[in-house]
Amino acid sequence: MGQLEDIERLRKKRNRRQNLKRLGAFLLILAIFFGGWFLWERIKETSLAEQFAGGLAELGSGSGYPMEFSGATIRQMESMGNVLLVLTDTHLHIYNKNGKLVREVQHNYSNPVMKCSGSRIILYDPSSKLLRVESKSKTVKEMHFEEPVLFAVLSAKNDLAVITNTQRFLGQISVYDHSLEEAVFSWKSAENYLYGAAFSPDGKSICVSSIQVSAGDLVSSLTMYRLDEESPFAQRQYVDEVIHNLCYQNGELQVLTGQTAYYYSESGKEKATFFFQNESLRTFCVKGEKVSALVLGDYREFKSVKLSILGDSGEETGTVSLRSPVEAIDVSGSRTALLADGHITICNAKGELVKEFSPDQDVLFLSLSGGHLYYATPNAIYQESLF
Repeated sequence: MGQLEDIERLRKKRNRRQNLKRLGAFLLILAIFFGGWFLWERIKETSLAEQFAGGLAELGSGSGYPMEFSGATIRQMESMGNVLLVLTDTHLHIYNKNGKLVREVQHNYSNPVMKCSGSRIILYDPSSKLLRVESKSKTVKEMHFEEPVLFAVLSAKNDLAVITNTQRFLGQISVYDHSLEEAVFSWKSAENYLYGAAFSPDGKSICVSSIQVSAGDLVSSLTMYRLDEESPFAQRQYVDEVIHNLCYQNGELQVLTGQTAYYYSESGKEKATFFFQNESLRTFCVKGEKVSALVLGDYREFKSVKLSILGDSGEETGTVSLRSPVEAIDVSGSRTALLADGHITICNAKGELVKEFSPDQDVLFLSLSGGHLYYATPNAIYQESLF
């Protein structure tokens, strides 16, 4: 009897081992499948060679921070993943987190504008017909247009939308996929001036802001297009309001005017509104992160302003009362950094203090990136850990 029980135990043990092997093989096949699918999706978005070259370019140790930086006027400073982008009046400088100069790109723009996605950067000038597409390792393409580039934006998948002047219309928007060959979508407006746009998170639709004067009223418009259709699937108008910014945040479209933040689903259905309660919008930072940061109020009249932090559907997750005007602001993830009266303050989504310090020199620009804050003074760029 004991011998039979031993045999039964051995049989069950062997079966368990076989089942574990089968489960392991199944999970391995599943991991390979999803890994291949994810890799294919990335390859479709941007060439694998470009991604690989960009990753290699980030590597290496630099001299660290602070990093001396003088002799040029900084126009913009942005974080793109693990690299810092510094746009001056003559060059685009790309640095890794160790302060190593990854790439330096000269430009000839009088009023340069920089935008970025996860892996590409665009440079343009509203008075120039040339737009440049750059990566961390090379110039991807120089695009020449018949009229000046008024506005441009990249999608998360590196699709490109460009708004230009046009002789017979009030504006034209052209959309290119990541290959930047022929336009996959185009719309010319005969009634409204086009001046802003944002891609949906999946890159399959685009929303456009425009403005016109109708019956003596200033009217801003939101028009939403699917890139494979000629007619808009949603339209909104805002009388006596100017659209300052369009951005998708947490899967919802935020339309920011001087009086209200409107929220819409990807199908164009209105989901929420956040009214500023007669407090004027002074400045803002909306970048498609978990939160957006608005500075409301009139400091000259009331000697104070309010930082309002908005989460999903315009829910005000936190507020901070400030006794000084805000000079610079940035958001990353759920954190907000702001410069006021020489002090840099970092808050979480609830408006609670994460870190505060006072640099020894005047701060010109700041940029949040993961666990670091970068800020530029007239002579150097500094890196401050948030931990």
